[in-house]
Amino acid sequence: MKIGVMNNSLRGETRVAATPITAQNFIKEGHQVIIESGAGKKSGFDDASYLSKSATVASRADVLKSDFILSVLPPRKTDLHFFKKNQWLLCDLTSFDDKAELQDLAKTDIGVIDMGKMPRISRAQNMDILSSQAMLAGYKAAVLALNELYQTAPLLMTSGGTLFPIKAVIIGAGIAGLQAAAVLKRMGANVIATDIRKESKAEIESVGGKFVFDVSKEIDNAQILICAAFSAGKKAPLLIKKEQIEKMPYCSVVIDMAEGNIETTSTRPDIFFVQNKHLERHLPISASTLFANNIYQFLKTFHYMGQNTDYEDEILRHVLICYDGFLRGKMK
Repeated sequence: MKIGVMNNSLRGETRVAATPITAQNFIKEGHQVIIESGAGKKSGFDDASYLSKSATVASRADVLKSDFILSVLPPRKTDLHFFKKNQWLLCDLTSFDDKAELQDLAKTDIGVIDMGKMPRISRAQNMDILSSQAMLAGYKAAVLALNELYQTAPLLMTSGGTLFPIKAVIIGAGIAGLQAAAVLKRMGANVIATDIRKESKAEIESVGGKFVFDVSKEIDNAQILICAAFSAGKKAPLLIKKEQIEKMPYCSVVIDMAEGNIETTSTRPDIFFVQNKHLERHLPISASTLFANNIYQFLKTFHYMGQNTDYEDEILRHVLICYDGFLRGKMK
């Protein structure tokens, strides 16, 4: 089998869908790996690093002739005419908003696997790109907040006096929010978090945070606010109005990981405010390593979609979007 890896860097992506290590794994299993030139450059993997693992570096046209096409983002519309029957595309469709292009993709005969729809079951844990990327995004959110803060996070008792720990509020205790909470707690912050899920209380407490059902009163004196309340396939819910942000302490840090949880304000220029739902892109080596391994584990588990593939498998029922010209699943 030929496995091609697309270069998404021209579309603002820093990640790559195969690293030199996973390329080597594919080759050891008897497959040919073709990397589009420059595909891994922004991830810290130059063309030479792939060549050293016996992969081939070629043009986009050559990559699109492969049996399996691996990509972080969906292909461009101009790429669709290259696709043919019996090819497979593996990528993340969840962050792609152009529904018209998605429909065009479905009309091709290529088989499409949406890695972003991996079910949250034990069998699929090592293939779950949303979990692996969310964990890194949460880590980056916490590190970014600490870096931009004008004060130290932990309790420090010094000869010059006592520095009290900061308060950090986390809204949304999914994988990203919990990771952010865990990092901030390890750095000495007092962490308060909330989520609508019943099990979130125990999860928040497991990373050292304090669960509070209503955090609105906690925001006023919090130095860090991180919102990570996502809504799958929908616009992120607006949870925090600008009036609440304007009450926060001087030079606070506010990070909206869902790009919509927090209303922006122009009256507090002292507040460091970021809206970014792809913070994992700021850790491209780590993010690419996990993303690529998720894809490798998927292909290995399903024997490279061979003749004995069970298309009614619980995992495939979630991730298989179209196959052999038939639309099998929903893209949003």
